Amino acid sequence: MKIYLAPMEGITGYVYRNALHNLCNGKIDKYYTPFIAPRPKKGMHDRERRDLLPENNQDVSLVPQILTNSAPDFTNLATEIHELYGYQEINLNLGCPSKTVVSRGKGSGFLSNPKELDHFLMQIFDQRDKKGQQYDISLKTRLGVSDPDEIWNLLSIYEKYPVSELTVHVRVQSDYYKKPARMSYMSEIKNRYPGELAYNGDIFTVENYAKCTDVQEMPLMLGRGVIRNPFLPLMLKGVDVENQEAKERLKVFHKAIYEGYQADMDIVPVIFHMKELWAYIGDVFVEADKARKHLRKAKNRSEYEEAVREMFHHDIDLKKNSALGN
Repeated sequence: MKIYLAPMEGITGYVYRNALHNLCNGKIDKYYTPFIAPRPKKGMHDRERRDLLPENNQDVSLVPQILTNSAPDFTNLATEIHELYGYQEINLNLGCPSKTVVSRGKGSGFLSNPKELDHFLMQIFDQRDKKGQQYDISLKTRLGVSDPDEIWNLLSIYEKYPVSELTVHVRVQSDYYKKPARMSYMSEIKNRYPGELAYNGDIFTVENYAKCTDVQEMPLMLGRGVIRNPFLPLMLKGVDVENQEAKERLKVFHKAIYEGYQADMDIVPVIFHMKELWAYIGDVFVEADKARKHLRKAKNRSEYEEAVREMFHHDIDLKKNSALGN
């Protein structure tokens, strides 16, 4: 089984990835960067460049992800990333459901214009080949914008091109993350699509995965499930993780991220990013509502660190059902 870490803006940067890679003993096969939106006149942000630097990703297999609906912008940025940093795979984001992204016709908003999407894909593969570039292009898609049966037309477009891997998040854009993943679609998708497939959507526990008979042996892209329980990749690969041992390892994991962020940014955004992480990871702690509330209200370093100590006084349960919604 291959496991990929899905990108999550504000969380899955290189500090988090390195800490997770150490925690999981290298059991995660591939990591995706939070999406990079091309800025033709200004270039990449410094933080995006730091996130791509090979020295910040020495032990992880990293795939940069691009968010755009402009073929020239995709080609220019992909070429820069490939030539400057040596990445051999570039991923196109056709899955982001954010309203600000969708309103610009990007992410899953691009799925509403299949003819334009078809032309876009023709251009980016054609330009890659004309430039003699050797990088693969993979895609992450949703089932559609509002009707999951949109996927059948989308697949007929995707299969026309040498897509190295297609990851399917089995929701439509309008589902956002609130409605259950439409796992039943994967069986027919596997029958219809001739290329390499990966699955994404609602794998929070080993029990979730066991019920997903249509995705067995398929690469899994895990997002919120791993952010909530960073031991999930180990557990899915058959490693027995005992709760008390896991809590001690979780302290080391937290320290690595907290100290890594402090080396990379000022303390105020550090606390903001850590609180965003705790909104997920706090879910595996048992009877810790009061501590979670203190974390949410922490305004400075001392309040944050005291709230973290309070959280770690509670037990954790890695088999606990998710309270984060579907």
